Amino acid sequence: MEMIDESGKPRSDEDLQQAIDAVGQIMVKQPLVLPLFTVHAGIIRDCLLELQIYRKLIAEAKKKRDETGV
Repeated sequence: MEMIDESGKPRSDEDLQQAIDAVGQIMVKQPLVLPLFTVHAGIIRDCLLELQIYRKLIAEAKKKRDETGV
């Protein structure tokens, strides 16, 4: 496995979606395996979903700015 230093760079949209999916799966299938994670899983998932929404809004704003030239 090759390790690539990506510190300081945002994760890809695909990584973000995979994380959201993983948190959802763990919440449903393995709630007793990781009690501390289970306590915070809802908050983590909400934060990831919020990040996803912000990324979409930023992308739309950039696209609009590029189209209008402002």
